This record gives sequence, structure tokens and C-alpha cells, in this order.
Amino acid sequence: MARGRVRLATLALLVGVAVAAASGCGSDGAVRIFAASSLQEVLPELLDRYAEANEGVEFEVQYGGSQSLAAQLELGAEADLFLSANEQQLERLEEEGLIARRAPLVVNRLVIAVESDSSIAVIEDLGTSDVRVAVGAPAVPVGALTERLLASLEAGLADRIRANVITEDPNVRITLSRVELGEADAAFVYSTDLRGTEGLRAVEVGAEIEPNVYVGGLLEDADAEVTSLLEFLAGHEAVAIWSRAGFEPLNASGGAR
Repeated sequence: MARGRVRLATLALLVGVAVAAASGCGSDGAVRIFAASSLQEVLPELLDRYAEANEGVEFEVQYGGSQSLAAQLELGAEADLFLSANEQQLERLEEEGLIARRAPLVVNRLVIAVESDSSIAVIEDLGTSDVRVAVGAPAVPVGALTERLLASLEAGLADRIRANVITEDPNVRITLSRVELGEADAAFVYSTDLRGTEGLRAVEVGAEIEPNVYVGGLLEDADAEVTSLLEFLAGHEAVAIWSRAGFEPLNASGGAR
């Protein structure tokens, strides 16, 4: 049985450049997908599995920060399906009449990424004077989740951690790279971002906060193929793939609303 082809668009950090690149997608009938950067490892496997049962389907995928992708859609970039790392970006597009249907997909939790031999063991260690901390920008889903975490901590500790923040990045992949490159001692990332990485480990955040819910949204004028794909991503068949990648299934019943 033929497999669909997945073409991965180069991540564009400048919105204007990304819009120009994305607006040409889909000229050959491929399903055009905008996806959160934290899905780069799992989405290709999910699309391959879907293509096994849907001969001839092709995909064009552009990854980026969810807030940046939403902004591109607002500016007229063309896509059929938007996979966001939180619900807020979908709600924003829904209010503007750009999203026809949506479905919750999976959950991803916040952790602290450090080097394997780091002395950092608990979140309180991030408040010491010699620790460099990387976070996502507040508008980025992982950055918004980090802000919720800091707001739940004792005020003095939260202030000390904020004082140690050296960078606010446009997506979680860049935030993680700060530790990988030795530019930061710790980074707030998703638990799934540490899957398959070498030389890094996760430190639990030690606080009860609601995790981010990933949501898929159909853009206006999306066809039946895109609806079928979204239902697959939200349904029983995809659960094992999501779980192997470290995501926690949220809605295994399938279907969009």
C-alpha cells in the first residue's frame, strides 16, 4: 500500500518570511498542516500511519511556535489543519471565524531540562545566583505554561527564578537548545522534548499546574480528507503513537466538533 509523502517546511522565524513560504503550499493537492514545533518528532509517524490506510494522500507541514503560526493564519497564510500546543491559539482564530471545527488531542507537561551531570535537583535550585534559566516567550504556549507555574510558587522563589532568566524564546525547540549548547543551565520545556535527547535529564517542577492541551483545528474550506485526518489524530488508532512519544492521551473517542 502506498504511503503519503511528508514534506517538512523549514522553520521560519520571521512571520513575514513564513507567510510567504506557506502561502504557496497545497498547489498539488497536499494537505497543508501548520504544527507546533514540539510535534516535530511524533507527527511524521502519525502521518505515515494515516497514509497507510489512505493511499495517495500527501502532506506539507510547517512547524513553528503556535502563536507565530496563528499570526501567519491571521495574515492570510494558507493551511488546512492547525495543530496548536494550547487551546488559546485556536480560540483566538475561532473568534475571527478562521476555524471551522476543532478537537482536543493530547496533554503535554512542563519539566525543567538540565544536563545529566547538573547539580540542579529541585526547582528551588533555579533561584540561586549562578544559574542561567531559559524560558519560552510569554506568548508561546510553553512560556505561558511556565508563567502559570511561576505564579503558583512562593513569591520570593518566583522572583529569584525570574531574575535568572537569560532568554525568552519563540518556540520550545529553541528553548531546549539553550541547554544543549551550554548557553543556559536549565530550561522550562515539555516532557516530550527530552525524549531521545542525549546528555540531558528532566527535573520535575514540583507543583500542581494544569498541563497544556494540544488541539487540532480545521481551517475554513478544509475538505473531507482533512476532517478524516483530524479524527484520526484525536482517535483510538493514534493513542499508541502519541503515548510512545510521551504525550498523554486526552480524547481517544475521536471526532471533531
